[in-house]
Amino acid sequence: MKLGRRSALDDALLLGAPLITLLLLVTYLGRHEFAVDFQHQYWVVGHRLLTSGSPYAWTHAQIASGVGAFPYPALSALLFVPFALLPETAAAVLWVAIQMSAVLATLRVLSIRDRRVYALAFLWWPVIIGWQSGNMTLLLALLIALVWRYRDQPILSGVLTALLISLKPFLWPIGLWLLVTRRYRSAAWALGGGLVLNLIAWGVVGFDQLSRYLHLDSEVTSALYRYGYGVIAIAVRLGAGRSAGTVAMFVVAAGLAALCIWFGSRRREDFALLICVDLTLAASPLLWTHYLGLLLVPLAILRPRLSIEWLLPLLIWLCPGGLQESAWQVALFALITATLTYLLLKRRPPAEDLTPELVVSDQRRSGQAHVLATAQGGERAG
Repeated sequence: MKLGRRSALDDALLLGAPLITLLLLVTYLGRHEFAVDFQHQYWVVGHRLLTSGSPYAWTHAQIASGVGAFPYPALSALLFVPFALLPETAAAVLWVAIQMSAVLATLRVLSIRDRRVYALAFLWWPVIIGWQSGNMTLLLALLIALVWRYRDQPILSGVLTALLISLKPFLWPIGLWLLVTRRYRSAAWALGGGLVLNLIAWGVVGFDQLSRYLHLDSEVTSALYRYGYGVIAIAVRLGAGRSAGTVAMFVVAAGLAALCIWFGSRRREDFALLICVDLTLAASPLLWTHYLGLLLVPLAILRPRLSIEWLLPLLIWLCPGGLQESAWQVALFALITATLTYLLLKRRPPAEDLTPELVVSDQRRSGQAHVLATAQGGERAG
């Protein structure tokens, strides 16, 4: 879809997205459904650390409800200590503002200039659920965007990757992306930075809390694996058991990892990043609606202007958050993710729709191919 004269539809999108966001914000505040993860998990954990309590205290009722337990590493827990210095409501408003700003920053970091893309991103249900729940997903998307932006600066990209994985380990495929694109210095910095960050974080929280964190993470997975949109949940809804679902998850993850390696070998770092984000989703034992917000990054890289791919995730409005998914909604979620990936890999947009860095990358690959063909022609002529 090319940019032309602004149409009435463009005006409606640019005006409607902020109004819908404001309406949802007021609605969630009125129904006391504002930043629920933050208020029931993150702020509480920060407060516990300030009062020398354990961030990994939990009850079975908290785990079963999906709210209350904190199954994240020490660095994530420390992130919320400054917020616990504020009143809970003020902290929640600040955190949601950061999440919303992260969406804008993600697109800006990736050099998006089409204002309609910014508007449409805020209409994605995964983005709405991201800030409504007060989860970390939108902030993590910004970190992935920064890794891409500074991918050729080994120290910065490596440290950003270390931070990303230390906050949520299920994002380990971003480390794989560094390897398959032959950014070995960045990967080394990611490994070293990750060790340092985690030694410091667990040293502050307490190394005795590590076993409690691992136990809590296992308990949360055991209680909730039937729910959400993950491969295990899909297998269970098809009548398989948890073990069969876990095997299916590993098979799908292995296939995506192989595809990522293949794209890396062909110097398609943009496609490799897309598949690594898909791998992040597929390899997670628990997959919630807001996780799809991570696809903002490869989508913005591959489609920096408004296109059908930006509209497709609007169908996720049919897939609720929480623990209320039906079989057809889980199937629709998987279909949308697979279709979006297929379209991004299959259809190459016009050169004018690509970001400048991708155009340069294409020109570099074409130049290398030309040099190789010339050399081979010279050998045959000789």
